[in-house]
Amino acid sequence: MFWKKKEIPSHGKTITVQQGVAANALSIQALINVLVNKNVCTRQEIMDELKVITRPVQNDGTKG
Repeated sequence: MFWKKKEIPSHGKTITVQQGVAANALSIQALINVLVNKNVCTRQEIMDELKVITRPVQNDGTKG
């Protein structure tokens, strides 16, 4: 009925949640910088897209 958790060997360093969040933010910033520097898009286009994808979902499942 109760299963024993399998031990997962650690192959790297352990990081804190804050370090993970910071690393993620820096990775995203690096990607944005590359896209903007290569004239793939502008920072404003990225901000506009963020606004679109973070809009709350309405009761009928559509974006509001």
